[in-house]
Amino acid sequence: MDPITPTASTSTVTGQGNVQAAVSELGSDVFLRLLVTQLQSQDPTNPVQNEDFVAQLAQFTTLEQATHTTDLLEQLVNQDSERSQLNLVGLLGRDIVTEGDILTLDKENEPGLSYVLGDDTKKMKAQVLDKNGTVVRNLDVDQIQKAGPHEVAWDGLDDAGKRLPEGPYQYVIQALNAKDQEVKVMTFSREKVASLLPGTKEPVVVASGRTYSTDQIFSIR
Repeated sequence: MDPITPTASTSTVTGQGNVQAAVSELGSDVFLRLLVTQLQSQDPTNPVQNEDFVAQLAQFTTLEQATHTTDLLEQLVNQDSERSQLNLVGLLGRDIVTEGDILTLDKENEPGLSYVLGDDTKKMKAQVLDKNGTVVRNLDVDQIQKAGPHEVAWDGLDDAGKRLPEGPYQYVIQALNAKDQEVKVMTFSREKVASLLPGTKEPVVVASGRTYSTDQIFSIR
């Protein structure tokens, strides 16, 4: 007796591949209408094989599940983004520290010029500039400083000893090492958050008008 060989092999696998491609290309709604039309219009003497029908339903179910999962993921991402935007409200009126060269003079405060030196120094210079770029104060600093973080306080006075108006000011730190080579200096801004721009890449707006993203904020005070 001849051995019995499987009959539903290549044609079924090929049919499943075609169904998957059709579902992906047409979408679930269109595919479902075509499937119903196929069943209504099939030849009674040659109906759709059970294997083919089950394969089509399986592919349709898989697509529906994948579509539903994608929709849920998009909803979660949108909810997380909304929560992040709401959390920004707590920054209003707070001081944030970022990389930069701005310090804010408030009533009776002494803002600090914060910086990090990339090498030991033998000569230093620190200056405060107004919004026009004019030097309003030359600060006395230690000429010899070690590499690392430092801060110099500013009393809010100009070189003539007069109290300057409140607002943002720029500062410059220049340094030379023992070989009279320029030392790399990283400076930091401390400014008050004035407003927010929800839905943008840099939603935090500070008093000087500069904008920052949340990952550019080092600390909140």
